[in-house]
Amino acid sequence: MVIKDITVTRGKDHVTLSATCKLRKIGWDDIYITLEGSKHHEYIYEDASPFAAALLLPSMKQGEDLIIKGSISDQLYAGMYDIMKVVLDWNIGLKPIKIIADAVAQDTQRKNIHTASTFSGGVDSFYTYLKHKKDTKKSDRIDTFILVKGFDVDLRNTELWDLTFKNVQAIAKKEGIELLTVETNARVVMEPIMPRGDYSHGGCLAGVGLALRNGIQKLYIPATFSVEQQVPWGSHMDVDPHWGTERLTFVHDGTEATRLDKIVLEVSKSPVALEHLRVCYMNEKGQYNCGDCDKCVRTMIHFYIAGALEKVDTFPHEIDLRRVAAGPRDVHGDGKYIPLGEKHNLEGLQERNMDPELQEALKESMVVIANMRTGFTGKMKLQAAKLVQEAVYIDFAYTSSRLYKPMSKVFGRKF
Repeated sequence: MVIKDITVTRGKDHVTLSATCKLRKIGWDDIYITLEGSKHHEYIYEDASPFAAALLLPSMKQGEDLIIKGSISDQLYAGMYDIMKVVLDWNIGLKPIKIIADAVAQDTQRKNIHTASTFSGGVDSFYTYLKHKKDTKKSDRIDTFILVKGFDVDLRNTELWDLTFKNVQAIAKKEGIELLTVETNARVVMEPIMPRGDYSHGGCLAGVGLALRNGIQKLYIPATFSVEQQVPWGSHMDVDPHWGTERLTFVHDGTEATRLDKIVLEVSKSPVALEHLRVCYMNEKGQYNCGDCDKCVRTMIHFYIAGALEKVDTFPHEIDLRRVAAGPRDVHGDGKYIPLGEKHNLEGLQERNMDPELQEALKESMVVIANMRTGFTGKMKLQAAKLVQEAVYIDFAYTSSRLYKPMSKVFGRKF
């Protein structure tokens, strides 16, 4: 893969860092990172580092050296080789590659004085913010949220983005936090190579931070999993710190707590979180949290265990036991669905001697999960998913996604 033509374009109400990238055999793609608003244009650092971070794992997936026609941070260059060692041990089909840059250089920015966190309004990001709100050291306290359009809120889902932006904007205003709004097409461009972004989103998140490193000195990446739950994932405790440069530190934050712990210890006690929490990626019928997808149901049970379900303004206040017992609807094509939420919810209920009927529903769900990939039917489903992924890539590489785009609308690929 090739990165070239690093460009900064400044408009009245935005500034865009872009690069022309060779991801496929035929044609080039422009990847951009746009900081919205008329302020903070000076936050953009003009080099190839953000795009190098975003393309590292996709290059390894394709087994192609990453050629950078420009300059990247010296520390990041070394860190990317450290990341390569980590992810090769995951055995997810990645290959070792060379990173060939025209130049490596020490960061030269002077104004990186802010401490930021990526913030979607979900459990992980709220936990990281609330935890560090108590820190006595100023450089550890979060003074800036970074909300990204193009990650968990896809560029194609404008309805959910509008809801999310207004909500996070309200949170930031109440808490006195600066809000930086960023849009990028990095995940959309790379989705056919690494579908769903499970492994590539970490590099894309790092790319956003690297693009803004003229203004931030530390970036928290809220953890998805606790230490004991670590699995191959794009944002990972053994990966994120290596995205740093001479002036920007990345912190993978929150691995000391499970998702249930985060809600019990912090999120359920925060009035602003109870009023504004968003976890849903389906947005069915325009609802902020649909209350019916796997993630919503799991989170509702977390709050029920914490004794706070009726206090959450953004969720239904009753749990459908039949829906729980039916098991998950969204199973990743790689067959590595991990029932972390169900397991901890069941343990949480058992420890507190709560709701035997809900416990039985969760046990039924876990049986469904265990049987999901076994036997002839399970193997056929897995093979079909792999064929679909291959077809999506071929469509992207040779027809500019002429089939993928309309199909994504039909099947609701909005997340």
